[in-house]
Amino acid sequence: MQDAAAPLPLTILSGYLGAGKTTLVNHLLRNANGRRLVVLVNDFGELPIDADLIESRDGDTLNLANGCACCSMGGDLFNALVDVLDRTPRPDHLLIEASGVADPARIANIALAEPDLKLDAIISLVDAETFEALIEDPLVGETVMQQIKTSDIILLNKLDLIEKPYRERLTALLKHMAPGGQVIETEFSKIPLDMAIGMNAPNGSRDEVLLPVGGHGAAYVKWSRATDRQLNREQFEQQLALLGKELLRLKGIVYFTDSKLAHSVQCVGARRTIAPMQNQPQSDRGKSRLVAIGLKDRLDRDQLDQWFDSSE
Repeated sequence: MQDAAAPLPLTILSGYLGAGKTTLVNHLLRNANGRRLVVLVNDFGELPIDADLIESRDGDTLNLANGCACCSMGGDLFNALVDVLDRTPRPDHLLIEASGVADPARIANIALAEPDLKLDAIISLVDAETFEALIEDPLVGETVMQQIKTSDIILLNKLDLIEKPYRERLTALLKHMAPGGQVIETEFSKIPLDMAIGMNAPNGSRDEVLLPVGGHGAAYVKWSRATDRQLNREQFEQQLALLGKELLRLKGIVYFTDSKLAHSVQCVGARRTIAPMQNQPQSDRGKSRLVAIGLKDRLDRDQLDQWFDSSE
């Protein structure tokens, strides 16, 4: 267990939209093995923690059955960190799930400035299927490459979606981009807990600010909608297929007229997945809700409103 007098170790989980960060968080929480983990989530959607892990909700904090907690840090990371450090007993480890468009080095700056925090490692996930297309995109390539270059561990994820020769090519490319980092191949974001915490920042020194504070948030636009009406499945699936590459990420929960079950919706690039949820929502039952993010110069929120309305 973490000594309350020692700085709290912090691991930053990074990776572009849809790379598998939330899947990794859920996996780590399920395999905490007695460690008290606190996760701060900075996402454009709701707290995406598996329902069967949740014991209770207190404001923006989910208390989990294994002694861990998941908190929404919203736009105020500093206050969220203060709340974590004031917890009694103090957690053993802090995880921050950065948003898909965030630069993890900027979050790391906070650990360098806060004496009660110690940066353990920066971990970035890479979607093996979409990575090369992303780094070649003039609008998002720099963001993705920066996430890789500042990471101690790079998880080459979703290997089940690509062939072995391409896997070897991507591994070599990532090692070239981040020579100080460790590239680990994985599927479904599954790694041992000890690989995610206790790394002690192997990628060089963290005794100086990594990057000046700034942001690329203006390049992205967010969209969300909710309705109490059930959706027509056929119309929804047809409309979903029409969404173009300007939509980087879409996810949410929907209810259809032909089923009593809630369905999860996940869209990453050209891939669209709709499936019944293993753990049905207990709150807001019957309410469909979707959130999306895209490039500001490409995504039209009015068109998304029209798209959603046509599915009702």
